[in-house]
Amino acid sequence: MADVVLVAEDEAILQRLMTRVLEGAGFEVVTVGSGDAALEALEENPDRFVAVVLDAGITPRGAEPVLRHLLDVGGGLRVVLCSGADIDPELRDLLEEVGGDFVPKPFPPDALLSAVRASVHP
Repeated sequence: MADVVLVAEDEAILQRLMTRVLEGAGFEVVTVGSGDAALEALEENPDRFVAVVLDAGITPRGAEPVLRHLLDVGGGLRVVLCSGADIDPELRDLLEEVGGDFVPKPFPPDALLSAVRASVHP
């Protein structure tokens, strides 16, 4: 059975790219297009995912609610946070608390894959 990664990205073209890269490496990918949908997926089946790839600016409220949820429930689910802009210090601190990694956009596909692999197999 393949490891399952949740990809939470609101830009369809990036969502497709991330899916193609991760599936090509043998991961199963579940995609959602909003932070609220990511929260719903994580709440419905918290043990399903080995990692979350999360857009820092995902609609409607950004990555913070998702990161806070992961802190609240614990469990060690790792996060790869992606953004085309610098992330503010508070969000960076929250990411560190969760135990996540940051990948700046635009990124080469191997950078995303390396970050996900490192989060799944630290």
